[in-house]
Amino acid sequence: MTGTLARRAEEIVGAPHLLTDGAALAAHAIDGARPQAVARPQTAEETAALLQAAGEVRAAVFPWGGGAHQHLGGPPARVDLVIETTRQTGITDYTPADYVVAVRAGTPFRDLQAALGAHRQWLPLDPPGAGSATVGGLVAANRNGPRRLLWGSIRDLLIGIRVALPTGEVIRAGGKVVKNVAGYDLAKLFIGSLGAAGIVTEATFKVSPHPGEGQTVLVAVPDAAAAHALAAAVLRSYLLPSALEAANPPALRRLAAAAGIQAPAPEAWGVLMLVEGLEESRARHVNEMRTLAGGRLEVLDGTAHAALWEAVSEFPSPTTHPGGVVCRCGGPIARWIEFVRALEGAAPGIGGPVEVLAHAGSGLLYAAGSEAGAPVLLDALGRAAAEVGGYAVLEAAPAALKARLPVWGAPPGGLALMRRLRQAYDPRGIMVPGRLGWGLS
Repeated sequence: MTGTLARRAEEIVGAPHLLTDGAALAAHAIDGARPQAVARPQTAEETAALLQAAGEVRAAVFPWGGGAHQHLGGPPARVDLVIETTRQTGITDYTPADYVVAVRAGTPFRDLQAALGAHRQWLPLDPPGAGSATVGGLVAANRNGPRRLLWGSIRDLLIGIRVALPTGEVIRAGGKVVKNVAGYDLAKLFIGSLGAAGIVTEATFKVSPHPGEGQTVLVAVPDAAAAHALAAAVLRSYLLPSALEAANPPALRRLAAAAGIQAPAPEAWGVLMLVEGLEESRARHVNEMRTLAGGRLEVLDGTAHAALWEAVSEFPSPTTHPGGVVCRCGGPIARWIEFVRALEGAAPGIGGPVEVLAHAGSGLLYAAGSEAGAPVLLDALGRAAAEVGGYAVLEAAPAALKARLPVWGAPPGGLALMRRLRQAYDPRGIMVPGRLGWGLS
């Protein structure tokens, strides 16, 4: 970063909010790449001014919220300036009767949930990294959890957004009502962009009444085929669970340990159903599941139930598999078992246990294994993705390994359009260089 940019950044945010000491820079390293400075703007306008100043000298910029999802994407080509949003906090508009909340992007997700909980409401998301993530970070990383089956994803809940662009502009997209006028839904452009198109400074969501108590229905089944059949039966039924998961034996043992319960038989798969709401509704789900499962089930409440679903939500986090790799793949809902079969066929080359957790009602599957087996693991999932018309990406891995593997998998359709959008929003190419695949950054 040039001295000119450092002086300009200090003018914009003030000397106390421009960090250049070694400890602060080390704490903001991204895949081992340390920034030259960390700036903490207080407003959207300050954020935009920093981006404009960085653009003038073509400095590489990376947004930072709580740092919970900086492991996503390819290793940075370089990191000059990190723009941290943690001074941009607080709810800006919330009328509980309207079930809509507008919140600054640097607000910790847990603080937003606490504020909504005071009115028996919540933002129905249970993403990995929820304990340290900011609202803007969740939007930029598009982090969703198992409850997306019933409640939807960030794409379904976000109705308005404010963004500081690399050009120095601040724009709004969407609004503060659930039903907006027809037109381009620009808010979707920034979901999952990892900051490539701009830095989110405020987000508006539709919220829901809190569902109250919940229970877990756990069914042990002999193999993947039985897990797939039971999950399919649940989806064909009239049941409306909040989440529906299938875990292979190693993953099931991890989840059972987190919940403090005894794991089923060593080779058993587990089908986990999350039911929430009124007691009568929960009882109906349990009874219907008992019929579908032939009577073989266990019901968890209280602490064990809560701990289990926290472990399910956190399964993709690198802290859950330190030093290892986590792959994410997706496709048609009913075909998640194809990824499992591909892993079983590649087991000799992977050379170690692989933990598999499928969001069986959403078509997503996570596979975690060792660093040594990562190339074979990712290749097997990539081949299966090509067969089912899905995708496979490397979600978490040591930085040195990322540099040798196709982090983002096979190129998708629409790359030419993506490149035009990237050029339009970031004409100088300063945002997150190296993070995106297929030559987009």
